[in-house]
Amino acid sequence: MISGLFGSTPFVAVVGSIFVLFVTVFAPSWWSSVHRLPLPAGAEWIWGHEKTVFMNQAGHAFRKWINEVGLTFRIKAAFGAPDILVIADPVGIAHILQKKIYDYPHSSVSRPRIARLLGKGLGWVEGEGEHKRMRRLVNPSLSAENIKAMSPLVAEAAMTVIESLTQFVRDEGGRVEVNAIEWTGKAALNVIGRVAFLHDFEGGNSEEARQILQTKKEGASLVAQYASFSTLMLLRRFPLLNYVPLRAIQGQAVTKTTIQSGVAHEMIKRNQGLVSLDEKDLLSRLLSAAGPDAVSTSELYAQISTFIIAGFDSSNLTLGFVLWELARQPHIQEKLREEVTSLAREPTYEDIQSRLPYLEAVMKEAFRLYPGLPYMERTAATMDTIPLGTPVRLSNGKVVHEVDVKPGQTVIFPAIAIQRLNSVWGDGDTFRPERWLEELPSKDKLCSGWSNLLTFGDGPRNCIGWRLAVFQAKLILSALITRFRFEDTGMEMTLRVASSLQPWMRKSADEPALRQVPIIFHLL
Repeated sequence: MISGLFGSTPFVAVVGSIFVLFVTVFAPSWWSSVHRLPLPAGAEWIWGHEKTVFMNQAGHAFRKWINEVGLTFRIKAAFGAPDILVIADPVGIAHILQKKIYDYPHSSVSRPRIARLLGKGLGWVEGEGEHKRMRRLVNPSLSAENIKAMSPLVAEAAMTVIESLTQFVRDEGGRVEVNAIEWTGKAALNVIGRVAFLHDFEGGNSEEARQILQTKKEGASLVAQYASFSTLMLLRRFPLLNYVPLRAIQGQAVTKTTIQSGVAHEMIKRNQGLVSLDEKDLLSRLLSAAGPDAVSTSELYAQISTFIIAGFDSSNLTLGFVLWELARQPHIQEKLREEVTSLAREPTYEDIQSRLPYLEAVMKEAFRLYPGLPYMERTAATMDTIPLGTPVRLSNGKVVHEVDVKPGQTVIFPAIAIQRLNSVWGDGDTFRPERWLEELPSKDKLCSGWSNLLTFGDGPRNCIGWRLAVFQAKLILSALITRFRFEDTGMEMTLRVASSLQPWMRKSADEPALRQVPIIFHLL
Protein backbone atom coordinates (compact mmCIF):
# COMPACT_ATOMS: atom_id res chain seq x y z
CA MET A 1 0.00 0.00 0.00
CA ILE A 2 2.82 2.37 0.86
CA SER A 3 4.55 1.69 -2.43
CA GLY A 4 1.24 2.35 -4.17
CA LEU A 5 1.03 5.74 -2.56
CA PHE A 6 4.62 6.80 -2.99
CA GLY A 7 5.79 4.89 -6.03
CA SER A 8 8.66 2.49 -6.38
CA THR A 9 10.34 0.46 -3.68
CA PRO A 10 13.61 2.50 -3.95
CA PHE A 11 11.61 5.63 -3.16
CA VAL A 12 10.11 3.95 -0.10
CA ALA A 13 13.59 2.90 1.00
CA VAL A 14 14.86 6.45 0.71
CA VAL A 15 11.91 7.87 2.64
CA GLY A 16 12.29 5.16 5.26
CA SER A 17 15.98 5.91 5.64
CA ILE A 18 15.27 9.61 6.08
CA PHE A 19 12.63 8.80 8.69
CA VAL A 20 15.02 6.52 10.61
CA LEU A 21 17.74 9.19 10.45
CA PHE A 22 15.29 11.79 11.69
CA VAL A 23 14.14 9.61 14.59
CA THR A 24 17.61 8.50 15.69
CA VAL A 25 19.37 11.86 15.31
CA PHE A 26 16.85 14.57 16.07
CA ALA A 27 13.90 13.11 17.96
CA PRO A 28 15.73 12.07 21.17
CA SER A 29 16.23 15.71 22.17
CA TRP A 30 12.46 16.29 21.76
CA TRP A 31 11.69 13.36 24.02
CA SER A 32 14.06 14.54 26.73
CA SER A 33 12.43 15.14 30.10
CA VAL A 34 14.24 18.47 30.32
CA HIS A 35 12.94 19.87 27.03
CA ARG A 36 11.03 22.67 28.76
CA LEU A 37 13.98 24.00 30.74
CA PRO A 38 15.55 27.34 29.75
CA LEU A 39 17.80 27.15 26.69
CA PRO A 40 20.62 29.67 26.15
CA ALA A 41 20.79 31.37 22.77
CA GLY A 42 23.54 30.67 20.27
CA ALA A 43 23.26 26.95 19.57
CA GLU A 44 24.80 25.94 16.23
CA TRP A 45 23.08 23.51 13.89
CA ILE A 46 25.85 20.88 13.96
CA TRP A 47 27.73 21.62 17.17
CA GLY A 48 24.88 22.73 19.40
CA HIS A 49 26.35 24.66 22.35
CA GLU A 50 29.34 22.34 22.77
CA LYS A 51 31.67 24.12 20.36
CA THR A 52 31.10 27.33 22.32
CA VAL A 53 32.16 25.51 25.50
CA PHE A 54 35.33 24.21 23.85
CA MET A 55 36.40 27.39 22.04
CA ASN A 56 36.16 29.64 25.11
CA GLN A 57 38.17 29.71 28.32
CA ALA A 58 37.22 26.79 30.57
CA GLY A 59 33.95 27.58 32.33
CA HIS A 60 33.35 30.89 30.55
CA ALA A 61 30.35 29.79 28.49
CA PHE A 62 28.66 28.02 31.39
CA ARG A 63 29.08 31.05 33.63
CA LYS A 64 27.60 33.31 30.98
CA TRP A 65 24.60 31.02 30.58
CA ILE A 66 24.10 30.72 34.34
CA ASN A 67 23.96 34.51 34.56
CA GLU A 68 21.49 34.63 31.66
CA VAL A 69 19.08 31.76 32.35
CA GLY A 70 19.72 30.57 35.91
CA LEU A 71 21.27 27.66 37.79
CA THR A 72 19.40 24.88 35.97
CA PHE A 73 19.05 24.74 32.20
CA ARG A 74 19.69 22.66 29.10
CA ILE A 75 22.11 23.01 26.24
CA LYS A 76 22.10 21.52 22.77
CA ALA A 77 24.55 18.67 22.22
CA ALA A 78 26.59 18.25 19.06
CA PHE A 79 25.32 16.20 16.11
CA GLY A 80 21.72 16.26 17.30
CA ALA A 81 22.35 14.21 20.42
CA PRO A 82 19.73 14.68 23.18
CA ASP A 83 19.88 17.92 25.15
CA ILE A 84 22.28 18.02 28.07
CA LEU A 85 21.01 19.00 31.52
CA VAL A 86 23.30 21.53 33.22
CA ILE A 87 22.97 21.86 36.99
CA ALA A 88 24.71 24.56 39.01
CA ASP A 89 22.15 24.40 41.80
CA PRO A 90 23.81 23.17 45.06
CA VAL A 91 20.70 21.25 46.17
CA GLY A 92 20.43 19.41 42.87
CA ILE A 93 24.14 18.62 42.81
CA ALA A 94 24.08 17.28 46.38
CA HIS A 95 21.07 15.10 45.54
CA ILE A 96 22.98 13.36 42.76
CA LEU A 97 26.48 13.21 44.24
CA GLN A 98 25.52 12.39 47.81
CA LYS A 99 22.25 10.45 47.62
CA LYS A 100 21.90 9.00 44.12
CA ILE A 101 25.42 8.75 42.76
CA TYR A 102 25.13 5.05 41.92
CA ASP A 103 22.04 5.86 39.83
CA TYR A 104 24.16 8.31 37.82
CA PRO A 105 27.10 6.43 36.31
CA HIS A 106 29.69 8.01 34.05
CA SER A 107 28.39 8.67 30.57
CA SER A 108 29.20 6.64 27.47
CA VAL A 109 31.66 9.40 26.59
CA SER A 110 33.41 9.90 29.92
CA ARG A 111 33.70 6.29 31.11
CA PRO A 112 35.71 5.00 28.11
CA ARG A 113 37.85 8.14 28.40
CA ILE A 114 38.62 7.32 32.05
CA ALA A 115 39.60 3.80 31.01
CA ARG A 116 41.98 5.20 28.38
CA LEU A 117 43.44 7.89 30.61
CA LEU A 118 43.77 6.05 33.92
CA GLY A 119 42.79 2.41 33.52
CA LYS A 120 39.82 0.40 34.73
CA GLY A 121 40.41 1.17 38.39
CA LEU A 122 38.57 3.02 41.12
CA GLY A 123 37.73 6.04 38.98
CA TRP A 124 36.24 3.88 36.24
CA VAL A 125 34.32 1.18 38.09
CA GLU A 126 30.52 1.41 38.30
CA GLY A 127 27.99 -0.28 40.56
CA GLU A 128 27.68 0.29 44.29
CA GLY A 129 29.02 -3.09 45.38
CA GLU A 130 32.09 -3.16 43.15
CA HIS A 131 32.94 0.48 43.79
CA LYS A 132 32.72 0.03 47.55
CA ARG A 133 34.91 -3.09 47.35
CA MET A 134 37.65 -1.17 45.53
CA ARG A 135 37.33 1.84 47.80
CA ARG A 136 37.51 -0.35 50.89
CA LEU A 137 40.82 -1.72 49.65
CA VAL A 138 42.34 1.68 48.96
CA ASN A 139 40.90 3.79 51.77
CA PRO A 140 43.22 2.77 54.67
CA SER A 141 46.31 3.84 52.71
CA LEU A 142 44.85 7.31 52.12
CA SER A 143 43.23 7.90 55.51
CA ALA A 144 44.16 10.91 57.64
CA GLU A 145 45.94 8.64 60.10
CA ASN A 146 48.04 7.00 57.40
CA ILE A 147 48.92 10.30 55.69
CA LYS A 148 50.20 11.56 59.04
CA ALA A 149 52.22 8.39 59.59
CA MET A 150 53.75 8.66 56.14
CA SER A 151 54.27 12.43 56.21
CA PRO A 152 58.07 12.07 56.67
CA LEU A 153 58.15 10.09 53.42
CA VAL A 154 56.09 12.79 51.71
CA ALA A 155 58.50 15.47 52.91
CA GLU A 156 61.56 13.46 51.92
CA ALA A 157 60.25 12.75 48.42
CA ALA A 158 59.25 16.38 47.85
CA MET A 159 62.50 17.81 49.21
CA THR A 160 64.56 15.65 46.87
CA VAL A 161 63.07 17.56 43.94
CA ILE A 162 63.11 20.96 45.66
CA GLU A 163 66.81 20.66 46.51
CA SER A 164 67.50 19.72 42.89
CA LEU A 165 65.53 22.77 41.73
CA THR A 166 67.44 24.96 44.19
CA GLN A 167 70.75 23.76 42.80
CA PHE A 168 69.56 24.32 39.23
CA VAL A 169 68.59 27.95 39.95
CA ARG A 170 71.87 28.49 41.81
CA ASP A 171 73.84 27.17 38.83
CA GLU A 172 71.95 29.60 36.58
CA GLY A 173 73.08 32.57 38.65
CA GLY A 174 70.29 32.57 41.22
CA ARG A 175 67.55 33.82 38.92
CA VAL A 176 66.09 31.98 35.94
CA GLU A 177 62.82 31.44 34.11
CA VAL A 178 61.51 27.89 34.37
CA ASN A 179 58.38 26.04 33.40
CA ALA A 180 57.02 25.56 36.91
CA ILE A 181 54.90 22.52 36.11
CA GLU A 182 57.96 20.57 34.98
CA TRP A 183 59.33 20.78 38.52
CA THR A 184 56.06 20.49 40.41
CA GLY A 185 55.29 17.46 38.23
CA LYS A 186 58.54 15.83 39.30
CA ALA A 187 57.79 16.55 42.95
CA ALA A 188 54.22 15.24 42.82
CA LEU A 189 55.29 12.11 40.92
CA ASN A 190 58.09 11.46 43.37
CA VAL A 191 55.65 11.76 46.29
CA ILE A 192 53.02 9.40 44.89
CA GLY A 193 55.74 6.91 43.95
CA ARG A 194 57.20 6.79 47.45
CA VAL A 195 54.01 7.04 49.50
CA ALA A 196 51.67 4.82 47.50
CA PHE A 197 54.06 2.32 45.96
CA LEU A 198 57.38 2.54 47.86
CA HIS A 199 58.95 3.31 44.50
CA ASP A 200 61.78 5.74 43.88
CA PHE A 201 61.32 7.89 40.78
CA GLU A 202 64.71 9.45 41.54
CA GLY A 203 63.37 12.94 42.00
CA GLY A 204 61.44 12.68 38.74
CA ASN A 205 64.63 11.97 36.81
CA SER A 206 64.45 8.20 36.36
CA GLU A 207 63.82 6.93 32.85
CA GLU A 208 60.27 5.83 33.65
CA ALA A 209 59.55 9.18 35.34
CA ARG A 210 60.71 11.03 32.23
CA GLN A 211 58.48 8.85 30.06
CA ILE A 212 55.43 9.36 32.29
CA LEU A 213 55.85 13.14 32.45
CA GLN A 214 56.53 13.45 28.72
CA THR A 215 53.65 11.24 27.58
CA LYS A 216 51.28 13.08 29.92
CA LYS A 217 52.36 16.39 28.38
CA GLU A 218 51.98 15.09 24.83
CA GLY A 219 48.62 13.49 25.58
CA ALA A 220 47.21 16.72 27.00
CA SER A 221 48.47 18.66 23.97
CA LEU A 222 46.77 16.24 21.61
CA VAL A 223 43.42 16.27 23.39
CA ALA A 224 43.34 20.08 23.47
CA GLN A 225 43.45 20.33 19.68
CA TYR A 226 40.34 21.24 17.70
CA ALA A 227 40.43 17.96 15.76
CA SER A 228 40.21 16.16 19.07
CA PHE A 229 37.14 18.21 19.99
CA SER A 230 35.41 17.15 16.78
CA THR A 231 36.20 13.53 17.52
CA LEU A 232 34.97 13.74 21.11
CA MET A 233 31.71 15.31 19.98
CA LEU A 234 31.19 12.40 17.58
CA LEU A 235 31.72 10.08 20.55
CA ARG A 236 28.70 11.55 22.32
CA ARG A 237 26.50 10.71 19.33
CA PHE A 238 28.19 7.49 18.29
CA PRO A 239 29.77 5.79 21.35
CA LEU A 240 31.06 2.87 19.26
CA LEU A 241 33.76 5.22 17.96
CA ASN A 242 35.43 4.81 21.37
CA TYR A 243 36.83 1.55 20.06
CA VAL A 244 38.03 2.83 16.67
CA PRO A 245 41.82 3.48 16.52
CA LEU A 246 41.54 7.23 15.95
CA ARG A 247 44.59 9.25 16.96
CA ALA A 248 42.62 11.83 18.94
CA ILE A 249 41.03 9.05 20.98
CA GLN A 250 43.77 6.51 21.46
CA GLY A 251 46.33 9.23 22.19
CA GLN A 252 44.67 9.59 25.58
CA ALA A 253 45.96 6.14 26.57
CA VAL A 254 49.68 6.77 26.08
CA THR A 255 50.56 7.58 29.69
CA LYS A 256 48.48 4.71 31.09
CA THR A 257 50.07 2.27 28.65
CA THR A 258 53.54 3.54 29.52
CA ILE A 259 52.94 2.91 33.21
CA GLN A 260 51.26 -0.46 32.88
CA SER A 261 53.86 -1.85 30.48
CA GLY A 262 56.82 -0.57 32.46
CA VAL A 263 56.92 0.69 36.02
CA ALA A 264 53.77 -1.14 37.19
CA HIS A 265 55.22 -4.46 36.07
CA GLU A 266 58.46 -3.77 37.93
CA MET A 267 56.63 -2.65 41.09
CA ILE A 268 54.58 -5.84 41.23
CA LYS A 269 57.51 -8.10 40.43
CA ARG A 270 59.71 -6.49 43.07
CA ASN A 271 57.15 -6.49 45.88
CA GLN A 272 55.14 -9.67 45.36
CA GLY A 273 55.68 -12.01 48.29
CA LEU A 274 57.42 -9.32 50.34
CA VAL A 275 54.40 -7.52 51.76
CA SER A 276 52.18 -7.84 54.80
CA LEU A 277 49.05 -6.19 56.12
CA ASP A 278 51.25 -4.10 58.41
CA GLU A 279 52.59 -2.12 55.46
CA LYS A 280 51.01 1.31 55.06
CA ASP A 281 51.47 1.89 51.32
CA LEU A 282 48.76 1.27 48.74
CA LEU A 283 50.63 -1.32 46.70
CA SER A 284 51.22 -3.57 49.72
CA ARG A 285 47.53 -3.52 50.57
CA LEU A 286 46.58 -4.40 47.00
CA LEU A 287 49.11 -7.23 46.79
CA SER A 288 48.05 -8.69 50.13
CA ALA A 289 44.30 -8.51 49.45
CA ALA A 290 42.48 -11.80 49.92
CA GLY A 291 38.98 -13.17 50.22
CA PRO A 292 36.10 -11.07 48.85
CA ASP A 293 38.44 -8.13 48.29
CA ALA A 294 40.91 -10.12 46.19
CA VAL A 295 42.55 -8.16 43.39
CA SER A 296 43.05 -9.62 39.93
CA THR A 297 46.23 -8.95 37.98
CA SER A 298 44.41 -6.68 35.52
CA GLU A 299 42.86 -4.67 38.36
CA LEU A 300 46.25 -4.39 40.04
CA TYR A 301 47.73 -2.80 36.93
CA ALA A 302 44.69 -0.54 36.56
CA GLN A 303 44.88 0.69 40.17
CA ILE A 304 48.60 1.45 39.83
CA SER A 305 48.14 3.52 36.67
CA THR A 306 45.06 5.23 38.12
CA PHE A 307 46.75 6.40 41.30
CA ILE A 308 50.05 7.38 39.67
CA ILE A 309 48.38 9.53 37.01
CA ALA A 310 45.59 10.98 39.15
CA GLY A 311 47.95 11.33 42.11
CA PHE A 312 50.56 13.47 40.45
CA ASP A 313 48.66 15.30 37.71
CA SER A 314 46.16 17.25 39.80
CA SER A 315 48.70 18.26 42.47
CA ASN A 316 51.21 19.21 39.81
CA LEU A 317 48.86 21.56 37.98
CA THR A 318 47.36 23.06 41.14
CA LEU A 319 50.86 23.98 42.31
CA GLY A 320 51.65 25.48 38.92
CA PHE A 321 48.51 27.62 39.05
CA VAL A 322 49.16 28.84 42.59
CA LEU A 323 52.80 29.75 41.81
CA TRP A 324 51.59 31.74 38.79
CA GLU A 325 49.11 33.63 40.96
CA LEU A 326 51.76 34.35 43.60
CA ALA A 327 54.15 35.63 40.93
CA ARG A 328 51.46 38.05 39.73
CA GLN A 329 50.57 39.23 43.24
CA PRO A 330 53.78 39.85 45.23
CA HIS A 331 51.90 41.13 48.29
CA ILE A 332 50.14 37.78 48.70
CA GLN A 333 53.42 35.98 48.12
CA GLU A 334 55.18 38.02 50.79
CA LYS A 335 52.39 37.55 53.31
CA LEU A 336 52.57 33.79 52.82
CA ARG A 337 56.37 33.82 53.10
CA GLU A 338 56.21 35.75 56.37
CA GLU A 339 53.78 33.23 57.87
CA VAL A 340 55.86 30.17 56.93
CA THR A 341 59.22 31.67 57.91
CA SER A 342 57.81 32.76 61.27
CA LEU A 343 57.98 29.10 62.31
CA ALA A 344 61.78 29.29 62.11
CA ARG A 345 61.87 25.62 61.09
CA GLU A 346 60.66 23.26 58.40
CA PRO A 347 56.89 22.87 58.95
CA THR A 348 55.78 19.65 60.63
CA TYR A 349 52.64 17.72 59.75
CA GLU A 350 50.79 19.50 62.57
CA ASP A 351 52.04 22.89 61.38
CA ILE A 352 50.78 22.30 57.87
CA GLN A 353 47.45 20.96 59.02
CA SER A 354 46.50 23.58 61.60
CA ARG A 355 49.11 26.24 62.34
CA LEU A 356 49.44 28.03 59.01
CA PRO A 357 46.04 29.59 58.29
CA TYR A 358 47.20 31.76 55.41
CA LEU A 359 48.82 28.79 53.68
CA GLU A 360 45.49 26.99 54.08
CA ALA A 361 43.66 29.98 52.59
CA VAL A 362 46.06 30.23 49.64
CA MET A 363 45.58 26.57 48.75
CA LYS A 364 41.80 26.71 49.13
CA GLU A 365 41.74 29.69 46.79
CA ALA A 366 43.84 27.79 44.25
CA PHE A 367 41.51 24.78 44.43
CA ARG A 368 38.50 27.10 44.04
CA LEU A 369 39.79 28.83 40.91
CA TYR A 370 41.48 25.84 39.32
CA PRO A 371 39.60 22.57 39.91
CA GLY A 372 41.38 19.64 38.30
CA LEU A 373 38.09 18.43 36.79
CA PRO A 374 36.34 21.60 35.60
CA TYR A 375 33.28 19.67 34.42
CA MET A 376 31.67 16.53 35.87
CA GLU A 377 29.50 14.50 33.53
CA ARG A 378 27.04 11.78 34.53
CA THR A 379 24.13 9.90 32.93
CA ALA A 380 20.88 8.96 34.65
CA ALA A 381 20.40 5.19 34.78
CA THR A 382 16.87 5.35 36.20
CA MET A 383 13.93 7.70 36.44
CA ASP A 384 14.58 10.37 39.03
CA THR A 385 13.29 13.67 40.35
CA ILE A 386 16.05 16.14 41.14
CA PRO A 387 15.13 18.74 43.80
CA LEU A 388 16.31 22.32 43.30
CA GLY A 389 17.17 25.00 45.83
CA THR A 390 16.41 27.75 43.31
CA PRO A 391 13.19 27.31 41.31
CA VAL A 392 13.26 27.43 37.53
CA ARG A 393 10.67 28.74 35.07
CA LEU A 394 9.82 26.33 32.26
CA SER A 395 9.03 27.33 28.69
CA ASN A 396 5.28 26.98 29.43
CA GLY A 397 5.57 29.56 32.23
CA LYS A 398 5.31 27.07 35.08
CA VAL A 399 7.72 27.57 37.98
CA VAL A 400 9.08 24.31 39.40
CA HIS A 401 11.31 23.28 42.31
CA GLU A 402 12.40 19.99 40.77
CA VAL A 403 13.36 18.42 37.47
CA ASP A 404 12.24 14.99 36.30
CA VAL A 405 14.81 13.01 34.32
CA LYS A 406 14.60 9.76 32.39
CA PRO A 407 17.23 7.05 31.88
CA GLY A 408 19.93 8.15 29.47
CA GLN A 409 19.80 11.83 30.44
CA THR A 410 23.28 13.39 30.42
CA VAL A 411 23.94 15.76 33.31
CA ILE A 412 26.87 18.17 33.62
CA PHE A 413 28.04 20.02 36.74
CA PRO A 414 30.30 22.90 35.56
CA ALA A 415 32.45 23.07 38.70
CA ILE A 416 34.83 25.78 37.46
CA ALA A 417 31.91 28.03 36.54
CA ILE A 418 30.10 27.42 39.83
CA GLN A 419 33.24 28.21 41.83
CA ARG A 420 33.80 31.52 40.01
CA LEU A 421 30.27 32.94 40.09
CA ASN A 422 30.28 36.62 41.03
CA SER A 423 26.79 36.17 42.41
CA VAL A 424 28.28 33.87 45.05
CA TRP A 425 31.87 35.01 45.55
CA GLY A 426 31.59 38.69 44.60
CA ASP A 427 34.90 38.78 42.72
CA GLY A 428 34.84 35.26 41.36
CA ASP A 429 37.86 35.49 39.04
CA THR A 430 40.12 37.18 41.58
CA PHE A 431 42.76 35.21 43.46
CA ARG A 432 42.08 36.52 46.96
CA PRO A 433 42.99 34.08 49.77
CA GLU A 434 41.65 36.44 52.42
CA ARG A 435 38.11 35.40 51.51
CA TRP A 436 38.75 32.12 53.36
CA LEU A 437 39.63 34.04 56.54
CA GLU A 438 36.42 36.07 56.33
CA GLU A 439 32.77 35.10 56.51
CA LEU A 440 31.95 32.85 53.57
CA PRO A 441 28.87 33.28 51.35
CA SER A 442 25.63 31.90 52.76
CA LYS A 443 25.40 28.12 52.89
CA ASP A 444 22.47 27.94 50.48
CA LYS A 445 24.72 29.31 47.73
CA LEU A 446 27.56 26.88 48.33
CA CYS A 447 28.11 23.25 47.42
CA SER A 448 28.78 20.70 50.14
CA GLY A 449 32.08 19.16 49.07
CA TRP A 450 35.48 19.77 50.66
CA SER A 451 35.62 23.43 51.74
CA ASN A 452 32.25 23.98 50.01
CA LEU A 453 33.86 23.25 46.65
CA LEU A 454 33.44 20.58 43.98
CA THR A 455 37.16 20.32 43.31
CA PHE A 456 37.31 16.86 44.88
CA GLY A 457 33.70 15.99 44.11
CA ASP A 458 31.30 15.07 46.89
CA GLY A 459 29.61 12.06 48.42
CA PRO A 460 30.54 8.36 48.18
CA ARG A 461 32.51 8.88 44.95
CA ASN A 462 34.54 11.91 45.97
CA CYS A 463 38.29 11.89 45.30
CA ILE A 464 39.67 9.34 47.73
CA GLY A 465 43.14 10.88 47.60
CA TRP A 466 42.12 14.42 48.53
CA ARG A 467 43.92 14.36 51.88
CA LEU A 468 47.23 13.47 50.27
CA ALA A 469 46.66 15.97 47.46
CA VAL A 470 46.02 18.86 49.86
CA PHE A 471 48.81 17.93 52.28
CA GLN A 472 51.51 17.49 49.68
CA ALA A 473 50.52 20.68 47.84
CA LYS A 474 50.77 22.69 51.07
CA LEU A 475 54.04 21.03 52.02
CA ILE A 476 55.67 21.67 48.62
CA LEU A 477 54.44 25.27 48.50
CA SER A 478 55.68 25.96 52.03
CA ALA A 479 59.14 24.69 51.04
CA LEU A 480 59.26 26.68 47.80
CA ILE A 481 58.09 29.96 49.34
CA THR A 482 61.00 30.01 51.82
CA ARG A 483 63.62 29.33 49.13
CA PHE A 484 62.48 31.42 46.17
CA ARG A 485 60.85 34.64 45.15
CA PHE A 486 58.51 34.15 42.20
CA GLU A 487 58.40 36.81 39.48
CA ASP A 488 55.84 37.21 36.71
CA THR A 489 56.93 36.82 33.08
CA GLY A 490 54.00 38.89 31.85
CA MET A 491 52.51 36.05 29.81
CA GLU A 492 48.75 35.53 29.87
CA MET A 493 47.25 32.15 30.65
CA THR A 494 44.46 30.43 28.76
CA LEU A 495 42.63 27.64 30.55
CA ARG A 496 41.74 24.67 28.36
CA VAL A 497 40.24 21.31 29.17
CA ALA A 498 42.14 18.22 28.07
CA SER A 499 40.38 15.75 30.38
CA SER A 500 41.70 17.90 33.25
CA LEU A 501 42.22 21.65 33.49
CA GLN A 502 45.36 22.65 31.59
CA PRO A 503 47.37 25.91 31.43
CA TRP A 504 48.28 27.21 27.98
CA MET A 505 50.54 30.23 27.45
CA ARG A 506 52.20 32.01 24.56
CA LYS A 507 54.85 34.71 24.49
CA SER A 508 53.30 36.55 21.55
CA ALA A 509 50.41 36.31 19.12
CA ASP A 510 52.80 34.91 16.51
CA GLU A 511 53.82 31.93 18.62
CA PRO A 512 51.79 28.80 19.39
CA ALA A 513 50.37 28.36 22.86
CA LEU A 514 52.18 25.74 24.92
CA ARG A 515 51.22 23.73 27.99
CA GLN A 516 53.43 25.58 30.43
CA VAL A 517 53.56 27.90 33.43
CA PRO A 518 56.68 30.05 32.94
CA ILE A 519 57.80 31.77 36.14
CA ILE A 520 61.05 33.45 37.13
CA PHE A 521 62.50 31.73 40.19
CA HIS A 522 64.75 34.06 42.21
CA LEU A 523 66.80 32.33 44.88
CA LEU A 524 66.44 33.99 48.28
